[in-house]
Amino acid sequence: MVVKKRLFGALCMAGAMLIGSVAIAQESATLTLKSGEKLTAQLVDLGGVGYTVRVNGQERRIPQSEVAAIAFGGSGVTDEDWSKFNGTGQVVLRNGQTVDGQLADIGGTAPLRLTFKTPTGDREFSSREVARVLLARPTNPVATTGSTPPSAGGTTITVPANTAWTPTGIVVRKGQPLSFTATGDIQLSADSNDVATASGAKSGRFAGRSALPKTLAGALIGRIGNSTPFGIGTQNTFPAPASGQLFLGVNDDSFADNQGSFQVTISK
Repeated sequence: MVVKKRLFGALCMAGAMLIGSVAIAQESATLTLKSGEKLTAQLVDLGGVGYTVRVNGQERRIPQSEVAAIAFGGSGVTDEDWSKFNGTGQVVLRNGQTVDGQLADIGGTAPLRLTFKTPTGDREFSSREVARVLLARPTNPVATTGSTPPSAGGTTITVPANTAWTPTGIVVRKGQPLSFTATGDIQLSADSNDVATASGAKSGRFAGRSALPKTLAGALIGRIGNSTPFGIGTQNTFPAPASGQLFLGVNDDSFADNQGSFQVTISK
């Protein structure tokens, strides 16, 4: 009797672990941001904080206003898709059908349940039915937008304060020496005194939900591909921590009311 009880308890525990593992499973998707950046991640949720995704086991939140398109199952957004885009929102199904509508909610696990507001009412689709969701045209469809031609002193990139990540068009390899020199001040809110240099907020404040919460708000930061973000500051030299395209950003958790930009010269 004791053996049976122990066996039953072990089976229940194993079942609970299996259910838990299924509950956290999410759907892989490629997000195209308005900046031109493409991010492959597990799509978790859509809520008041925007899209919640998981990259390399770490959660990241992306404001709705920054996402241009979402693709499932390895399908990419094509030039033909954009040529047919109505400017307000479309879902392209895997059977080739296109439905006009705005993505309103994401639920479930794998597959995800996608709710769209259409002219005829709310409609739900499984992520297994959906190939692509078009939300808004990318502001910078070409990855090198925002950069100036390389000069003898390196490449100079304008990093706007109201954009989370700016693609540089510079591809680096892991361990390659990188040198950064940044100038300029930015404003981090409607408060004209809330100013930061590339080293961070002059007030010494932090942004708890930023990419690097233990680094000063407003500081210049970087990321290579989908790897972990790192701090840069006004002047720094170090080996590239990963291989891929270099992105530059501002360490903040809200970008809509930011103003100004940094000028960053990169030498490699």
